[in-house]
Amino acid sequence: MTTSTTTRKIPTPLYAAAGAGDLAYQQLRKLPAQVAQLRARVEELRPAVTDAVTETNLRADLTVAADRLRDVARRNTVSLLAGAQVAQDKAVAVYTDLVNRGEKVVAGGRTAEAKIEIEPATKTVTTEVAVTPTPADVAPAVAPKPSATTPAAAGTPAKKATAAKKTAPAKK
Repeated sequence: MTTSTTTRKIPTPLYAAAGAGDLAYQQLRKLPAQVAQLRARVEELRPAVTDAVTETNLRADLTVAADRLRDVARRNTVSLLAGAQVAQDKAVAVYTDLVNRGEKVVAGGRTAEAKIEIEPATKTVTTEVAVTPTPADVAPAVAPKPSATTPAAAGTPAKKATAAKKTAPAKK
């Protein structure tokens, strides 16, 4: 008997499929080691990621808080300016009232001086009298600034008070 050798040709795609299966098998054998390595890396990176997320949230909160504080500061500035304007207007009104009152006092003081009769002193008394400035002396030093908000100050010019003339006591 003669033996004949016949070779069967296996198609190439079959070899490719067998090679792919073998490669997949080798990769699957490495998979448990890679999973363990990745788990360790996750545990290592988890605190860093948590810190980064927390920091990002804090930055976002700070940005929102900073914007809120800017808005509050702007509102406070506006209200402060309005309050300062009101205080200035009140100060001008009070000053004008004081000037009017002072003018009345000075005018009333002149007539009161004329009505008082001075009697000669029977005893000599020596006391030191402190010199106080009169409203007429003080008025030029502190001149009111004209303001559009007060009609009394803007409409009438300030009157200059003249010093009262002293008269000698009447001789009897």
